[in-house]
Amino acid sequence: MTMAAASQNGGSAHSSANEDYVVISKEDLWKDALEMEIGGATVQLVGLDDQSTHTAYARVSKGSDVSIGTVVEAMVDEGWRRVVKGIMEKKEHIQVDGYPSASLLLRLGSVWLLNETAWAQGKGSHAHRLTSKDEKRVPEWEDMTLRVYYVPDRFFVADTVDWSKPCRGLLIGPTTIVQIGDETPHVSVTEGLPDVKDGVIVYEDEEHGFAILNKPGAMPDHATISNHAEDVVSCYQHALEERKGKKIHVVVQQRRDGSLDTSTSGLLAVATKGAFTNYLNKLLNKHQITRHFKALICVKGSESIKQLERFQSAGTIVTHYLDPKSPNPKRFYRHKPKDSKKEWQECKLRIVKIGDDNFRAACVRSVYKDSVDSSLAHRLWGPDSDTPAEDLGIQYVMDVEVELLTSRPHQIHGQLAAMGCPIVGDVQYGGGKCEFHSQKHVWNRLALQCCELSFKEPQWKDEESKRELVESERKCLFRLNEAWWSEYLAQYELFHQSY
Repeated sequence: MTMAAASQNGGSAHSSANEDYVVISKEDLWKDALEMEIGGATVQLVGLDDQSTHTAYARVSKGSDVSIGTVVEAMVDEGWRRVVKGIMEKKEHIQVDGYPSASLLLRLGSVWLLNETAWAQGKGSHAHRLTSKDEKRVPEWEDMTLRVYYVPDRFFVADTVDWSKPCRGLLIGPTTIVQIGDETPHVSVTEGLPDVKDGVIVYEDEEHGFAILNKPGAMPDHATISNHAEDVVSCYQHALEERKGKKIHVVVQQRRDGSLDTSTSGLLAVATKGAFTNYLNKLLNKHQITRHFKALICVKGSESIKQLERFQSAGTIVTHYLDPKSPNPKRFYRHKPKDSKKEWQECKLRIVKIGDDNFRAACVRSVYKDSVDSSLAHRLWGPDSDTPAEDLGIQYVMDVEVELLTSRPHQIHGQLAAMGCPIVGDVQYGGGKCEFHSQKHVWNRLALQCCELSFKEPQWKDEESKRELVESERKCLFRLNEAWWSEYLAQYELFHQSY
């Protein structure tokens, strides 16, 4: 058994203490290892042939005067050698950036240092994530092992925005709204206006220790096991520390009702002081945070539109039932199944708004490539098909805004799909693949955005030796009136109005 086979899941984003390990001998860990001579040292490598996990391990078994970066680079070179061999023999294909350099892997946080004895015994708490500062470091190699995710998860969208600047929507028209009580705070531009890249900052409150960000889709809130650089916490923290010139701890709630999925964009609260983390937790426990989500949905026919309109006009709470242990995509049932062996979770949402006052739905079903209907379809789903809407079996796309009343796995995705209206770009639930191309990279965009976030403004309260944040009488309201697909719908509407 190789070292790669000894771990079932490879670890977690922050530590590997919760890994499911198979306890095996150290000899078995390095059975059939590839040996290389590097700078007078013998380096053993395992795991490069396992293409399912893209995780490899290395240790220096003889000699010690070799740096971490040198060992990782040798591993990358060996990986590339095997890729070329695969291309030659099997005509395999791999992206050019599939194997990043040692420097990039360390910058991304894809390299971990393990205590080999502890790791073999199933004690994962000894794993330590390395950074760029460790590239030239020569550790005490005895009983130490490198774990390298040589094809790490990448979230290139993190580099398409400016994490130190305010959103353009705050400066141009009513695109982004910030309301604190009866006041509309002045947008501080002392740090400069967004230029080539749009900013993400919607609101910053240094006194109470929080910020509201407009999170891009296709990137996570927190670090992953193989990438500690391209996530909301890391990007915003780095930008904030650059501005303030001091270390600042940034926290995003890991609870589902306080965070956003990787694919979802929109409003996200982050804490820059521990007191606000505690305050936010109290609000979440009491269900005193309101979140609205905007989605662009696929509609097969007019009956689905009428059904949603009935739900909206009546203020109906739409309820489905979910088995949380079911595999993805999860099934949502309109009526609770009669199955006593399962614990069904109740999922509730309310339809708040459909389209806008003048524009309900946009047709995307056209056999004519030069029609505005076909153009909208191709802007949403890309050029892979001549008739992307027909391939999905839909006629229209439509904006819908929902208020989430519970917070369950895949809730908005599954409930809308159960109503026959999957979200555009929601591959798992029937919304097709919505590809976006930028900076020579491609990722799938989901038409789902947290468009409104509201809660009571915190205020400081001093009681004896304790100082904490408590609720004030003022309400904080943050709203986005445009999503990434709004421009497409606006151009479609403008075209139809001109004829």
